[in-house]
Amino acid sequence: AVTKGAICAAICEGATDVPALKSATCAGTSCGSCIPMLKQILAAQGVEQSKALCEHFEQSRAELFQVVQATGIRTFSELIAKHGKGTGCDICKPTVASILASTSSDHILEGEQAGLQDTNDHFLANMQKNGTYSVVPRLPGGEVTPEKLIVIGEIARDFGLYTKITGGQRIDLFGARVEQLPLIWKRLIDAGMESGHAYGKSLRTVKSCVGSTWCRYGVQDSVAMAVELELRYRGLRSPHKLKMGVSGCARECAEARGKDV
Repeated sequence: AVTKGAICAAICEGATDVPALKSATCAGTSCGSCIPMLKQILAAQGVEQSKALCEHFEQSRAELFQVVQATGIRTFSELIAKHGKGTGCDICKPTVASILASTSSDHILEGEQAGLQDTNDHFLANMQKNGTYSVVPRLPGGEVTPEKLIVIGEIARDFGLYTKITGGQRIDLFGARVEQLPLIWKRLIDAGMESGHAYGKSLRTVKSCVGSTWCRYGVQDSVAMAVELELRYRGLRSPHKLKMGVSGCARECAEARGKDV
């Protein structure tokens, strides 16, 4: 653990920006959730902080989002030519890719956009700490037929994958090697399934309880609503991952009030 005292001491010794603090204290080098706090401590210590996204863009992410939204720019090359400098880096390229995906309906793997996407979007899977991938097929509203459930189980067995039920009522398949992904997806697609976008800044799941169809307390058909919402908004890109929930009564079994929508 890194204490505030250690961070303040590093600032006094000349670490005047987040990269320097990372190097000096290792703070913010794991999940990154404490980086905003590092910026707050720097500001409290009187260190002026640049809002620039990176060396290629003087604007912040929010400012670039407004620029793209106002101008209708659809490519990274046009944006950096008009509002930045250089050729881009590992910071600004994925950031701009996310902004462009959020402000237009263009396919993210077509044209110039494809080169901006990370590994996860190219392989429709989420890279894990050991270099393998996890695969999450979409199960709208958590609803799944016995036939699809059997296919998922057979894939996990045949490829030696670890399976886990997620908090979003889906099944996560862990441990897939990159060369196995096309074979896995072919079998999932042949069974009528698609990517659940468990790796993207997009709609993840619409969680639901069983609703009035089965539950004696249910007053609304929450499953039907969840399925309709998930099928309607699947593929929607946003600045952050997006989760929804539908509860069939005030008992709130789907924890909808804790979701984004």
